[in-house]
Amino acid sequence: MSGDREGDERVSQLLERLGENLKEPVMKSTARLIILISLAINGKMSLKELMAVTSCGKGSLSNHLEKLEESGMVSVKTVLRRKGPGISVSITDRGREAYATYAELMKLIFSES
Repeated sequence: MSGDREGDERVSQLLERLGENLKEPVMKSTARLIILISLAINGKMSLKELMAVTSCGKGSLSNHLEKLEESGMVSVKTVLRRKGPGISVSITDRGREAYATYAELMKLIFSES
């Protein structure tokens, strides 16, 4: 039975961390969660790649990225390419922490079902 208690405590801790993340307005958007998950998997992505993944237009995506960058979850940089300047977005340590919390909680939830 002690294993169940430890599991319950772990779930409680994760839910608490998740609640702390969700208190931030930046984490209340599905598009922003998709951005974080995509960046956690890929490390960094271009604006064009993120537009395809999120199905957001350029303006909407830029707005989401601005909010994520202000919260310290992503880093947005202009990069020079042969075709001209482009936008590169990468996840920060803080963004990885938020992603890790979601991933761990989802893993626990699905392992229970």
